[in-house]
Amino acid sequence: MNAPRPKKRKSLLPGPVVAKSAKKSYVSGMERGVVVRGRLHGRQIDLDEAVDALDGEVEVTVRPFAGAQPTVADMLALVATFPPGTRTKEDIDRQVAEEHASWDRD
Repeated sequence: MNAPRPKKRKSLLPGPVVAKSAKKSYVSGMERGVVVRGRLHGRQIDLDEAVDALDGEVEVTVRPFAGAQPTVADMLALVATFPPGTRTKEDIDRQVAEEHASWDRD
């Protein structure tokens, strides 16, 4: 006997995609929206992507873009550029033992 096939998931976003990338679209309650990066020049905003499905009056929230967060691979690549350490295992173990001995054990 064959196991039943899992049901396909339906999209949580009703209606057309409002930006080139669906993961930048969102639905909050009854509101639909999109997050698009751009550049602010005085009172003009130049968007990096087209917003096709929204037309008319919109509400705009402006905040500085902090840039992409580094990945684990980025951090490991950075650590790999550091010079090797000069302390021995014995030196580190001795320091840890001294620190533990200094703790107040009530």
